[in-house]
Order: sequence, then structure tokens, then C-alpha cells
Amino acid sequence: MGFFHYFFIGLMEGISKEYILEENVYMKVNDKPYIILSAAMTIDGKIASKQGDTEISDDEDWKEVHKLRTKVDAIMVGKNTILIDNPKLHIKFYSHSGYYRIIVDSNLTIPINSNVITYQPEIYPTIICTTEKVPIDKINEYKSKNVNVITSGDTKRVNINFLLPKLYQMGIRSILLEGGGNLNWSFIKENLVDEIRLTIAPWIIGGEDAITLVEGEGFLRMKDAPGYHLSKVKTRKNYLKLKYLKVK
Repeated sequence: MGFFHYFFIGLMEGISKEYILEENVYMKVNDKPYIILSAAMTIDGKIASKQGDTEISDDEDWKEVHKLRTKVDAIMVGKNTILIDNPKLHIKFYSHSGYYRIIVDSNLTIPINSNVITYQPEIYPTIICTTEKVPIDKINEYKSKNVNVITSGDTKRVNINFLLPKLYQMGIRSILLEGGGNLNWSFIKENLVDEIRLTIAPWIIGGEDAITLVEGEGFLRMKDAPGYHLSKVKTRKNYLKLKYLKVK
């Protein structure tokens, strides 16, 4: 069947146009958003130096990242990204209608004046995902800034399995996960990542304290790890771009 056949069938079935990413059409029947893990890393798998330097992508790669942002319903990062970089998490270079900015912050510690809260909330509404242990007064402080605060789980960490159906019920069908190593692990360990987009940059930085693509405790056995098949390979100058899809 052709692209437009699936496109119109998708619309008839109520599937968001954001599921149509480049040449692939994703017909999802799960009650969770489609998760795309996107990252740039060095040859040795580092996404940041031990001092937190994340300047891995070049200008052309950043443009491709922003293009991908235009095709999803939301972008998700962890609190450390906000605390270290204070990004706006907006879209440059391309026309768009905006999307949700989702921050995973178990203790609700990001500053109330962070760019993700103050910068163009009418175009990029912000959702902070935290736990039920956070005091209601603190939650209300963020809500007073027009931030949607979602609680998920009563432990020290946000329960991702509980969170994703809540986001799906809000109409969020696709999420670009631009997380650090620990947030990426929280998705990988539950086999929740549907697609991976990697840019491998031509450097080796080393350092046992440098952040890798996926941190956490890791799997003990290879057979327990989720599998992916290589869908696309692209080279540009000295950069290598890879696209993986989950093995069903």
C-alpha cells in the first residue's frame, strides 16, 4: 500500500499526523505515546564529558534535530538538563504549531523561572512529571505559573509506566526523548523505546565519569535487553547517523 493510503486510513482511525515520520507510518494500538530516543554521542558512546560539556552536534545535525521536533507531540527531558543548560526546548529553523515540553522531575526542584516555564508557554505548554510525595503546596506553586503538574508513583522516582498512559490521555501520541543517561535507562529497562535516532560524532573523549547514552544499573544478561533492528544509515562528512526500530 502507498503512503497516502496509510495516511488517510490513519486519519479515519483518529491517528495523529505526527505518527507519520518521514517514510514510516506508525499505527499504534497501545495506550501510550510512541517514544523516539534521540541523541548525539561520541565514538565511545559518551553524550557529555565528565564536566558536563554536551557540545557534540554540529549546526547541520542540530537543524535535523529541530526538524524532527516538528513531527512529534512532545519533547521530554530530565531535570538535570534544565538545571545545567536551562534550555528553552523550542523549535528553530522550521515553521510549526508548537508542542508540549515534558520535564521529569521526581522532587520538583527545577527553578520556577526556568526557560521551559517562562518562554512562550502559549506555544510550548510545559508538563512537569513528579511523584506523589511532593507537597501539594509546592505543586500549586508551579500550577500558578500555568504549568501542568502530573504525579506518577509514590516512590522516589517517577513511575514511567504509570506516566505514559496519562500523557496519552492528554492527546500526546508521540514523544521525542532527549534525555540524559538515567532518564534513557528508565525507558530502556521497561522496553518503552520504539525508535532510536543516533548521531555518532568523530571524537573519543573517554572518562569513566563521562555520561554515556544509557546509565542506570544495566541488564545482567544480554537476552534480557530489548532488541532493535537497523533501519537506516546515513553518513555526512565525518558523522554517522543511525536509525533503529524496536524488534516486535
